[in-house]
Amino acid sequence: MTPSKAAPAVLLALAVAACSGAPQRESFDLSSALGEGVAARPLRRTLAVAEPHAIQPVDSDRIVIRTGPNGLAHLAEAQWVDRLPRLVQARLIAAFDRGRKTGFVVRPGQAAERILSTDIRRFEIDVSSGEAVVEIAAEILDLRGAATGPGRIFSAEAPAEHSTGPAAVHALDEALTSVLRQIVRWTAAQV
Repeated sequence: MTPSKAAPAVLLALAVAACSGAPQRESFDLSSALGEGVAARPLRRTLAVAEPHAIQPVDSDRIVIRTGPNGLAHLAEAQWVDRLPRLVQARLIAAFDRGRKTGFVVRPGQAAERILSTDIRRFEIDVSSGEAVVEIAAEILDLRGAATGPGRIFSAEAPAEHSTGPAAVHALDEALTSVLRQIVRWTAAQV
């Protein structure tokens, strides 16, 4: 094998060796089961649900743990199945689509009269309080990107006795479900 052909093979072997020594993380998804009681009045306009904005470390596939007032870490053994903003967008759309009770909801790029813009401010397990905390700001925009009225911040907490993968995800899912219900009802009253 010539040196130029050997280099890619050596790099591939090193990459495989490095990956095999890394601890494997279990992947988790968010639930789309909101249960009953989510229905709001039907939307009067078609609504596009934009992918939520978020800053690092929330804008990733890692599960965030708040270790103190200014300290953040990730669960070492767990991750989301995709970037968190994409998962939250999918769950928002599912919440609105629940039985099509609230009107027609689409992804951006499809014909819509209004846009739901959201910002994930907190999506974490707070170790000091033993709670999962979800906080999402929302506003309704017209097609030019101008707010149609005042926005609102939605938040919820759920007990998080353990900061391990399954327990953390269950608590975060519970808090998100509460926030999604709030957002659906508020949006239906606005659009």
